[in-house]
Amino acid sequence: MIKEKKEKLYTISQLSEFAGISEQELIRMVLLKKIHSVRLGKSIRITEDGLERFLENLSGKAIPEYDFPVPVVYTAEQVSRILQLSVDNIWLLLKSGKLKGFKIREGKSSWRIPAKNLDDFIVSRSKEDAIK
Repeated sequence: MIKEKKEKLYTISQLSEFAGISEQELIRMVLLKKIHSVRLGKSIRITEDGLERFLENLSGKAIPEYDFPVPVVYTAEQVSRILQLSVDNIWLLLKSGKLKGFKIREGKSSWRIPAKNLDDFIVSRSKEDAIK
């Protein structure tokens, strides 16, 4: 019988307290894939390996980047789950040009958002929030 090693998981607030970084900044880093995390329902947990790499990065040690299996493009529905917004709000952001994407056809589920554009949107929103 093989026993699997269960990796310890940390909450955003635990990591915030431990590292002295705001929860909002940690969430931004998770969304930008700078910290390895897992989703448990609606919660985000930081893996022990993710914490170690994050702390090594903070201390200035060179560490290899994660190789995440991330899609090249997302649907509007996927982006709505990532950003925790309604699909209608995502469509409004796309139509207004605040979130850059493209239509592959007319009808439902027709928008595609490149991963780079989503990252750029998250960064721009984080900067706007920091200014306020």
